[in-house]
Amino acid sequence: MFPIYLIALAMSVGSLWVFFKASQDIYTVLAAAVGIICFIWGFALAPWHLQLLLVVILLSLERFYSMKEGRQG
Repeated sequence: MFPIYLIALAMSVGSLWVFFKASQDIYTVLAAAVGIICFIWGFALAPWHLQLLLVVILLSLERFYSMKEGRQG
């Protein structure tokens, strides 16, 4: 069985692509809303070790960005 969280995350990436390609306001708003909802849904359904991995990656990127900006933290 194909994991359902991968489908939700793929839909999130697809709606992100539509968000950047759309030129009309309603399509960009709808694509952004669908992308956010699918990302949250896919993240909630993902196994805990994948969630932990994503959180660690995001925290390390934040630390790298703050060091690049010259901020202490």
